[in-house]
Amino acid sequence: MWFRKGLRTIGTAVLTFAMVASLVTPGETTAAKAPSFAKKTVNVKVGKTTTVKIKNVNKKAKVTWKIKSTRIAKLGKKSKTSVKVKGVKAGKTTLTAVYKLRKNKKTLKCSIVVKGTDVAKATPVSQDSNTNQPTPTATQNVVNPTAVPTLAPTATPTAEPTEAPFGWTSTWGTAEEKNDISADSAMPKIPLAGTTIRQIIRPTTSGEKIRLRLSNQYGKSDVEIGSCHVAVQKPIGEGSSIDYQTSAIDTSTDTLITVDGSESFTIPAGEVIITDEIEFTTTALENLAISMYILDAPESNITGHRGARATTYQMPGNVVSEESIETGDTKTTTSWFFVSDVSIWTKGGKAVVCFGDSITDGYGTDASYLGKRPDSYTRWIDYFAKRLQGNEDTKHISVINEGIGSNAMFGGYPTDAGKDRFERDLLEHDNVAYCIILFGVNDLNKLPDTSKFESLKSEYETMIDLCRSNNIKVFAAPILPFGTSDYYSEGSEATRQLINNWFRSEDSGVDGIIDFEGALADPENPKNILEKYTHGDGLHPYDGYDVMADAINLDLFK
Repeated sequence: MWFRKGLRTIGTAVLTFAMVASLVTPGETTAAKAPSFAKKTVNVKVGKTTTVKIKNVNKKAKVTWKIKSTRIAKLGKKSKTSVKVKGVKAGKTTLTAVYKLRKNKKTLKCSIVVKGTDVAKATPVSQDSNTNQPTPTATQNVVNPTAVPTLAPTATPTAEPTEAPFGWTSTWGTAEEKNDISADSAMPKIPLAGTTIRQIIRPTTSGEKIRLRLSNQYGKSDVEIGSCHVAVQKPIGEGSSIDYQTSAIDTSTDTLITVDGSESFTIPAGEVIITDEIEFTTTALENLAISMYILDAPESNITGHRGARATTYQMPGNVVSEESIETGDTKTTTSWFFVSDVSIWTKGGKAVVCFGDSITDGYGTDASYLGKRPDSYTRWIDYFAKRLQGNEDTKHISVINEGIGSNAMFGGYPTDAGKDRFERDLLEHDNVAYCIILFGVNDLNKLPDTSKFESLKSEYETMIDLCRSNNIKVFAAPILPFGTSDYYSEGSEATRQLINNWFRSEDSGVDGIIDFEGALADPENPKNILEKYTHGDGLHPYDGYDVMADAINLDLFK
């Protein structure tokens, strides 16, 4: 079983002179140095192991080690003064050591840079290859995605196309946040312990094997799973009248998911596990039902995702293999719980992470007052996935939704701030090659002036640098207009313009622009979204999500 500690961001401690002194035991001189990493940055090659050390460690201290991304590096043998770090995949992540001495605590951080190519990237791909596998380039900066590529001299021999390799690629994912027991439709209505939950997810690409990433990172107690199964959902009707609001499964596809070969398993508090790989064929855009019989689970700080826009079914007892679990005892919610990623074994797969807020999360696609309901699959990422599957050159590209409603760069509601969750939500998926950033509108609420621009720009730069250091192409989507919303002020609009103009400049370092703004803005008053898309909300494009997807140049992903 693979696991890692929870990824809560621990704020950097600001130590006063008195606190530093308190880390020194009686008998030591006040000149004793505070603990620190021997090196601030440590390099290691893929497949190799190195030792990272802390200096000035008190013999009575306790040290806890954590690695931000186990996709990039894994921790081996640990001691109070050092830890073994093994490179897994080329990229950059953060090693944290929490140093405790008596009642005092200090958080130390070290940058881990893994160099070299991983197994999935070992086979070179020709520029002229017809394998549909893009090669992310960390130094390329193409602001105009329609620019004509420079042709190689005709005297240069053309390389033979190379067979795209098989590997693990995330086909579905969601942003993790905290949930509590509530009568609200977007939360579990009754405790999860002793019940089966059937969650519906939609793979965006096809594959031959499957494995799940299960998270309890916010939980204060363990999650005990008695049984976990996956099956193909059996929707009602067909064609244009198909209805996905059902718990029914195709029982002939019902398959047990194990961890270390066991049907029952634990997701420890504050940790994430990855299940065993199982033989299971997934078809792009064909829904799967993941059924879990839960023996025990937290009743607060439940790790999940509120805005699933899909129905989750909850019923007492172990009914993981029942064809349908809709009875008088069934509760329904519109949240997902514990499942944060589904990866498939596929040929030449690449994933695009869509990082955002409620607009990416699909706010309004289930708005009953507009005649909408859950299970409609009408978010812009849903339309984007359909477009990718409709193009032979992009069928290998999967779409991961990392949007959280109400989330802001600096604000933690309802979970980690955007700046704190970005690394996790980008790198904890398999084979990510692209990232689309549509984020920041919640930081622009009624601003009095443009003084917030520089701090926001700094965080965007950090995000872009993280993508580049991990060979991930990053595309910026300028912030949408909101002139008729409650967020609007002259300071907010001026800040939006500064951010968007910077995104479009070469200084931003992005690989391209995805112009949702231009697709949705009112031509007569571009500080507003067209009324026909936003229905008076002014912020969310309820009926414009398909327009957003149509604005994406698929050539960016070929």
